[in-house]
Amino acid sequence: MLVSPYSDHPRSDWRKITEKLVKTFPLAMKDLVSAVEDAWEDLYTSSFGRTGLQIGADIFLPAQATGVILEKLIAVHLSDKFAGWRGGREKFEKDIINENELKYSFEIKTSSSRAGLYGNRSTGHRSEGRTKFRTGYYLVVNYKLPRENDPARELQNIRFGWIDDEDWVGQAQPTGQQASIGVELARLKLVTIKGDI
Repeated sequence: MLVSPYSDHPRSDWRKITEKLVKTFPLAMKDLVSAVEDAWEDLYTSSFGRTGLQIGADIFLPAQATGVILEKLIAVHLSDKFAGWRGGREKFEKDIINENELKYSFEIKTSSSRAGLYGNRSTGHRSEGRTKFRTGYYLVVNYKLPRENDPARELQNIRFGWIDDEDWVGQAQPTGQQASIGVELARLKLVTIKGDI
């Protein structure tokens, strides 16, 4: 389990810690942006078999389905361009694995909200028997999805940084299906590498 780089540091230092984490990460931020942009284009230039149906023109996916496909495409682009990087294969693995130094492996979170950062219900609950720890690096992608009545699509914001397990707050209701990170915490622990937030 990773130790938080923010431990024993006052909140006033967190932004500088985040900037250092991003600066010293083994992939350049421009390369992460490029992988996301290439994956985004792949998503909308692919067609399905003999039908030729295309996402964004004939098929309009919900945000969750878009995120699953985008995550896989980002993993492919990173593994094709950079040795030692691959997509996670097991439930206990992060979404993107650095095979040389696991501490650099990271999670991907996507959202059709311009600035939101959300996880599923399990993200906000910490149990003794869990197999996946979420503390570590995060790549956050926010986008506007095309709709039948509005085909415009856009990668709005791409952020990178570090989020600790305890940063996630689950919905209070037992049936709540979502966890989130507060706006102020996201500002301190994520750096915008493309976009305007």
